[in-house]
Amino acid sequence: MKIAIVSSTFLPAQEGVSITLWERLQQLAQDGHSVLCLVSSYQEIGDLYPQWSNYVGQIFKNVEVIGLPSQEWMGIKRERNPQRYTLTVIDRALAKFQPDIIQIEEPERLWTTMLALPGLSYARRADIPCIASYRTNFVDYLADYTPWWATGISQLLVEQLTRWIYNQYSITLVGSRFIAQKLTAWGIKNVEYAPVIGTKTVAKPQNLRQPNFFSDRYGLPKVDSTVKILFLGRLSPDKNWDFNCQYLTKLNQLKLYPYTILVAGTGELDQQIQDELGTKTPLVMLGEIPCDRVLELLANVDLHVTSSLKETFGRTVQESLAVGIPVLAPDCPWTRNLIINNFNGILYQAQNGEDFMAKLTELIQQPDLRNTLHTNAFDNIKKQEPAREWVEYLQTKIK
Repeated sequence: MKIAIVSSTFLPAQEGVSITLWERLQQLAQDGHSVLCLVSSYQEIGDLYPQWSNYVGQIFKNVEVIGLPSQEWMGIKRERNPQRYTLTVIDRALAKFQPDIIQIEEPERLWTTMLALPGLSYARRADIPCIASYRTNFVDYLADYTPWWATGISQLLVEQLTRWIYNQYSITLVGSRFIAQKLTAWGIKNVEYAPVIGTKTVAKPQNLRQPNFFSDRYGLPKVDSTVKILFLGRLSPDKNWDFNCQYLTKLNQLKLYPYTILVAGTGELDQQIQDELGTKTPLVMLGEIPCDRVLELLANVDLHVTSSLKETFGRTVQESLAVGIPVLAPDCPWTRNLIINNFNGILYQAQNGEDFMAKLTELIQQPDLRNTLHTNAFDNIKKQEPAREWVEYLQTKIK
């Protein structure tokens, strides 16, 4: 199989689309397929990502990654999108490579700078499938980035644009059933679900746990003896950090077992989180964690907490459950897709600060409860190989 992929994001940026794409390229190389992958270049921000060149060129056998000259997206330096003129670069590369199938990651995001749908015209001329992959709830995110008075009309317009874009493609591929239902309700007519998103099965996850992990890995010996509460992911408004900052500061008013709030990730809210929580809670900012070290970090905390309401697949929660770590999360569609309440995690009433605090306090104070959730999470680990499922899915679509 010869597959071409176009995506805004890729490594070294540590986020869900990038990490999933990396895993898929590894799987394609392992299976002997040929791949052309076109992504935003990170050379333009080499000061933030000095290792950017490790992820372009012939990164695996028969896998070539081409970095497209990029610009910052949504005013955020770390977020990159290809520039419009790279459409010609993409068309020429596709014509030379002659793929059997094309997949476009987040075509609505690509459209915002390119004002076109890359890969689509080539696929139509070549009469090959061109699959659009829906990965991010951009419509829902608008409320975090636009004034309140403009949110409603902005969401309506973006929903219409999203519907038009995805209906141009052969298939809209999604990795969770509730998202498939949502997009179908929007009027996207070509939606298909397949179990192609998530973290792969972790062999012997119990072996990842180490007694002095934070002392040995980060030089933080005091952390090892505390209840370790991890927030993992991009530090951006759409992750509901205003809610986190408002209520986590109240923990210092309570008599609790020693605990540490660990924040792993980076984003435009780095400094705000440090300023609001740093002087009022035992906070440790770990920065961006390379994807090959995420599972060992998760395996050595006691609890993973998220307040995000707008995920599509919740990769970090999937990773936590894959190593048996319980999760505290809001009760909403995406969390119900992953967490069994009071079994492998705890769900609190979304946006209810009192319920959030009560359940977080309970988890800090009750090691037996955490251990029960931990055991249940281990017992409920599902064997999955989403990258392989994705490759097998594509093979069924080639004419």
